[in-house]
Amino acid sequence: MKNSKTNINVETEVIPTTNKKKLVVNWPNGKFSISDLEREHPNAVPITLRFRVKKALESGSIVPAGKVEGEIGRPTLLFERVS
Repeated sequence: MKNSKTNINVETEVIPTTNKKKLVVNWPNGKFSISDLEREHPNAVPITLRFRVKKALESGSIVPAGKVEGEIGRPTLLFERVS
């Protein structure tokens, strides 16, 4: 068997498959939960909204405002925008 070396030139064009836009969250007035944010931003991925809430809590633009105890499961956390 004979080893032959051949050069193969392949031209590739990288085309972005996603058309992402930065999500800007408009914090509602009064108390709100993450599910409220999900209703206001239906096209947003839920984990993105949770990450935005986490970053806003760290920066101080929103603060925890309590929680609502449900029948079963975890309580719903409430947040409030700092004026």
